[in-house]
Amino acid sequence: MKKFLVLVLCFLLVLSLVGCGTKPTEEEPSTTTAGELNGPGGDLETIRDDVCELYLTVLEDLWNVDSGLNSEISQIGIDLSELSHLTEVEKDTVMGKFASKHNIPYIVGTWEELCEQGFIDKENLYWEDGLFFSIKTNEDAEWNLPNLKEGDSIPELTSFDAHKWRSGLGAYFFGQCTAQKNDDGTWSYTVGHEMIA
Repeated sequence: MKKFLVLVLCFLLVLSLVGCGTKPTEEEPSTTTAGELNGPGGDLETIRDDVCELYLTVLEDLWNVDSGLNSEISQIGIDLSELSHLTEVEKDTVMGKFASKHNIPYIVGTWEELCEQGFIDKENLYWEDGLFFSIKTNEDAEWNLPNLKEGDSIPELTSFDAHKWRSGLGAYFFGQCTAQKNDDGTWSYTVGHEMIA
């Protein structure tokens, strides 16, 4: 038993000396580690601030359109489960920052899960005191890239659909959105079409 404890202590000592995770260099974009967010013992996965900012902008844009849907809500639901462009830690970061900005608690889950948990009235298609947000990757997106010459870098692109939902007659959709990483490291996006229900 003593040998086992000595081995564990040696292993922990080696880990503390070597370190875990990656440290950004000055040339890399600004990042935050989940450990910094979660405190001691947090996950050390690197969070890409630029990508998180893209989806925070999308959520904020959804919040601002058809603002009547936002009235008298005391909670929001957010589903990023089908957004393959973000890691799980980044999804948590985006959801937390968005909810914090509006000073409102959030619930993670799909629309169906929130119905099962009793937040959304599935029969009457209504969330009395809440608003549901969802962003998912558009896996069927097709790209018309310009002719690239040898040595040209392929642009970093992603496509997604996003919506907010209050009821069967109260929803707003951003469809076939396309986002591209700009030369300065920021992201911009365009909405293919918008729908209101």
